[in-house]
Amino acid sequence: MPVPVGTYYRISEDMAGDAKGVARQREDCLNLARLRRWEPVQYEDNDLSAYKPDVVRPDFEQMLKDLDAGIIKGIVVYDLDRFTRQPRELERTIEIYDRHPGLIFASLQGDINLMTSDGRTMARVLVAFANKASADTARRVKRKQKELATKDVKLVHGGRVPFGWLPDGETADPTAKKEINKAHERILAGDKISDIRDDWLARDVIPKSRSGKRFGKKEGLQHSTVTRMLSNPAVAGIKVYRGEVLRDVNGAPVKGAWEALCSPERLEEVTATLVGRSMRHVPSNASYLLSGIARCGKCGSPMRGQYRKDRKGNRIPAYCCHQEKGGCGGVARKAEPVDELIIDLILADEERMKGKAAVSTPAWDGEAQLAKVLAEIAELKQAKDADQISISTVIQFMPVLEAKRDKLLTEQRRALAAQRTAQVISIASRDAFDALPIERQKLRVLQSLQAVIIHPAGKGAGPKFNPDLIEPVWT
Repeated sequence: MPVPVGTYYRISEDMAGDAKGVARQREDCLNLARLRRWEPVQYEDNDLSAYKPDVVRPDFEQMLKDLDAGIIKGIVVYDLDRFTRQPRELERTIEIYDRHPGLIFASLQGDINLMTSDGRTMARVLVAFANKASADTARRVKRKQKELATKDVKLVHGGRVPFGWLPDGETADPTAKKEINKAHERILAGDKISDIRDDWLARDVIPKSRSGKRFGKKEGLQHSTVTRMLSNPAVAGIKVYRGEVLRDVNGAPVKGAWEALCSPERLEEVTATLVGRSMRHVPSNASYLLSGIARCGKCGSPMRGQYRKDRKGNRIPAYCCHQEKGGCGGVARKAEPVDELIIDLILADEERMKGKAAVSTPAWDGEAQLAKVLAEIAELKQAKDADQISISTVIQFMPVLEAKRDKLLTEQRRALAAQRTAQVISIASRDAFDALPIERQKLRVLQSLQAVIIHPAGKGAGPKFNPDLIEPVWT
């Protein structure tokens, strides 16, 4: 009876998309299996890398499962580097061969006996060399790409042109530019990314997918996708490489050759606003002003908004402490009078908050230090270019300076984010407050109050609202 073996074919990049590379491997592996009178069970991972650790090869994983389960009795590959370029994957395979003596491992270059010490050593050496070759290639390609990206400041070097520009990759799309700038204004005004996303979907003002089709309600437009579009440095005409801003010898961002959609200052302001929001979480629950802000006076857990029945059986909005959320479940209060009380309190606190904003957001004091570090980096590079110092001196001092620069740039961004977060939302009147979106209303509450404690009413308490049981915790 023929021995069943897994014949495995793989190629890292199928540029033409015609699978000819794996077809050649398939023909040779099947011929070898038939010559040995084995019964081939075929596995194929076309256009998948065996070097990148984050790449999952479905047929490779299935083949190892089948090998461990006894469905196949060995593996046939064109060459060991088609099987794997990762030592950890080879060790997983050796463990299976340990558990099932007698398994076969054959290639067009010769059999490898993974049951013996010599065979395993040979396999480990071959995989190590294949791994090194891939690493060397990746390093050369990455270096070349970075060099091209620095010298050639085009928006894209191929592939899909990002939303905001015409197909030439240089000229701004007037409609998309208008939408992006409008979205920036909405973010600075306090609107959420999800609001902008929903608006784009509703009006069909949305980017295209990689296939050229527009995102629809069925496919969805991800929150993270919209965030990336609106905070991408390329929007301000700044070159990005692998998610990082490219910088010249002086540490300044490299400007692109395409038309910018907004100023770098506006983009920095938008980015800082988004960072500030992530630093300060605003609880949200439908349209309840104090959901997550209100706290139970018995157990201290956050209270959430929900509808509940009053004594007459009517469904009314209320703040409740939930046992399923980790609370005691012992406190609930009608939402409307609590909201009215809190709004009156923060309206009365408007002048104090304006004064606080004026004194609590000092300018970042690291500008001079950052300028000094950037100047030192530029000096060091100029001295090297003029052959005044050796490369070893550059290697010795440059990492320290670059680390200082990166730290200062991070501090600068955080300071700007803090300033944006600390800016008080003006609510000169009740009408102005009511006109704000719910998320901005909550932000304004949190600028005056850290929390609102709702104390239990106690036994025998009547339906009349008692403001003394509502305790504001001021900032």
